[in-house]
Amino acid sequence: MNAGYVGRRVIRKEDARLLTGRGRFVADVVLPDECHGVVLRSPHAHAELGSIDIGPALAVPGVLAVLTGGDCRADGLGAIAWEIRPPTPPDRPALARVALGDPAVAPPQPILALERVRYVGEPVAFVVAETLEAARDGAEVVVVVYEPLPVVTATADAVVPSAPCLWPQFPGNVCFTLDQGDGAATAAAFAAAAHVVRVRLVNNRLVQNPIETRGYVGAYDAATGRYTLRMAGGKPQVIGRQLARDIFRLPIERVRAIAEDVGGGFGAKNVIYAEEVLVAWAARKLGRPVRWIAERSEGFASDHQARDQVTEAALALDEDGRFLALRVDTIAGLGAYLAPRGVTPPTAGARMVTGVYHVPTHHYRVRAVHTNTVPTAPYRGAGQPEATYIMERLIDIAARRTGIDPVALRRRNLIPPEAMPYTTLLGTTIDSGEFAANMDAALRLADRDGFARRRTEAARRGRLRGLGIANVLEACGHGVDETAAVDVSADGTARIRIGTMSNGQSHETVFAQLCADALGIDIAAVTLVQGDSDAVPWGNGTGASRSLTVGGAAIVRAAERVIEKGRTIAAHILETAGEDIVFADGRYTVVGTDRSITLGAVAAAAADPVRLPSGLPPGLAETLRYDPVNYTFPNGCHAAEVEIDPETGAVTLERYVAVHDVGRAVNPSVVEGQLVGGIVQGIGQALVEDTVYDPVSGQLLAGSFMDYAMPRADLIPDIRTEIREVPCRHTPLGVKSAGEAGPTSAPPTIVNAVVDALAAFGIEHVDMPATPERIRAAIAARSR
Repeated sequence: MNAGYVGRRVIRKEDARLLTGRGRFVADVVLPDECHGVVLRSPHAHAELGSIDIGPALAVPGVLAVLTGGDCRADGLGAIAWEIRPPTPPDRPALARVALGDPAVAPPQPILALERVRYVGEPVAFVVAETLEAARDGAEVVVVVYEPLPVVTATADAVVPSAPCLWPQFPGNVCFTLDQGDGAATAAAFAAAAHVVRVRLVNNRLVQNPIETRGYVGAYDAATGRYTLRMAGGKPQVIGRQLARDIFRLPIERVRAIAEDVGGGFGAKNVIYAEEVLVAWAARKLGRPVRWIAERSEGFASDHQARDQVTEAALALDEDGRFLALRVDTIAGLGAYLAPRGVTPPTAGARMVTGVYHVPTHHYRVRAVHTNTVPTAPYRGAGQPEATYIMERLIDIAARRTGIDPVALRRRNLIPPEAMPYTTLLGTTIDSGEFAANMDAALRLADRDGFARRRTEAARRGRLRGLGIANVLEACGHGVDETAAVDVSADGTARIRIGTMSNGQSHETVFAQLCADALGIDIAAVTLVQGDSDAVPWGNGTGASRSLTVGGAAIVRAAERVIEKGRTIAAHILETAGEDIVFADGRYTVVGTDRSITLGAVAAAAADPVRLPSGLPPGLAETLRYDPVNYTFPNGCHAAEVEIDPETGAVTLERYVAVHDVGRAVNPSVVEGQLVGGIVQGIGQALVEDTVYDPVSGQLLAGSFMDYAMPRADLIPDIRTEIREVPCRHTPLGVKSAGEAGPTSAPPTIVNAVVDALAAFGIEHVDMPATPERIRAAIAARSR
């Protein structure tokens, strides 16, 4: 009997396979007669591309081909274009009607560079050989003539009049501008305000660094004219469709995309890259499979990067500390090209920038600019971490300036539960949330009452101790649908086919919990099929914290339809009316009798044309597309405590607590894992991670783990979490999401704690990452 799996800490089904070395990642795929590819990348951040002499490379033993941008052009390959439409300039309304990817909006990135390179690491040639070593040797002797050009790597510098221009169609390097809100009302509110606080914030550029690097294996069947691309990717069906439609200009069924196990992604693996095209294209030209697996250093120079925003922000308050208006002016770094989803991070933050607070009016402007750096794209939060950071830093500075306790100032401006549903300034309707209760729980968990004692004790040891909190509200899982198919076999087992793709989110377990409960069967009887466009030709992949809220809803609704179809069949077999049949624990029973039939037996009848009622299609299976009506709004309150050594500036993160409302926790252990993992990523941004480019040469200076600091175990305290469940009012499951909470909440929480520790010096802000060098410099500047 099914004991009910939803809400239980079910052990992950995938763990037995993954923890015993039986996972199958793309690097584990070895096809017969395959060869190896190496990408020759630009060593210059900005240069005219002259001649490319491939002769020396072709002379290297084992080298089979050297492909260049000219070959791409000759074969008529498409390019990597934008796929999310940016805001339309008021003076060019026609751009709102052009097709997605139109170069009039933003130039696409060629598969291999043509005429000019615009960042260090841009692909220039593809060398294919019998062995990886031979391909590397060949790449080393390709002779490329470059004529270097001036560079701009810092986002804020891109709009300076003297900055070099990357694209003639974008004067001042501004690709697009987002301008939202009421400028006049905001100006009036600021003019009447009793208090105005301003701050300049840098949201540091990050390398996403999933534990598994990107990798692809391409194959081509000349008999069918069909490509197969195996990948480390979070959206295999989407990428397969793009490869067919936009690159090779073929019917989408001519490309099969396969992802098996995927070792993290965070957004970096969700878009099409040149290397995916190259392995498939080279496989066709050579008649052999071609593999490319990124070195870690290649990931630094070629994976889409993230964040990279510089903001001038201001908050207006009345004499009682009530918020009157918010003003935000951001310069957002796009990198050298507008990536397929590069529009999202600069624009998504506008939707929720006021967070859990009531702000009567605001003006929000973003200029998205090109620089000679790797393109940027969504990364776990995709614009919402940047927006949360703005609001939560402003509030702490306002508390300091006005003398109001930071908790009291927040509480004074929270949206109350009775205001739900609450419509934001931009028209988004928040359905539910108990924000004050989140804060109360976080302060209790953090033992705020005992903080003064801990601060005094730290001072006796010569340390500075600080406490920081941050509230967070995200908008997730809207605007993209998902389809799920559920079928039941005669042995009583069920199979889910769905277009989401797990890359660490526990889909095999959580989706099985949902399906097992819906069908009343054992969780071991449920299997998941994902990541293969032949088995699941539909699908939009995993991203934006939507797999459970959207994909999970599709699974449950499809299972409900299976039950209803089964009811008709059971009624036919049991010779009664459908309304006299009840379904529970995997069995159909005639009300008031002991006559019943199992779900598996009904599935067997569904496969038998003789026993199947007329008019019903064979098989006990249903497919359902679920399109959400609104966002979900996961929310919470996080608190952190730090100690700082004033002599060295070193920060020790002593405590971290997270209270998060996820609507409904299908598997609390998985939710906690998602929260903690995300928090660790946020700790990395707040304290150690930074993507540094040389301002003159454009070289990536933080291009390996020797130079780019990742969060390590000794940086992470015991993270305590508390799950709150205030069900979403419009999703079938009541779930809200949890995957992006950590990197959204941790940066402002930790920076608020750091600045609180430095309060005695009059320091109001320290940019991320809050390294010892920056903290020591801030102390020194105030100690002169």
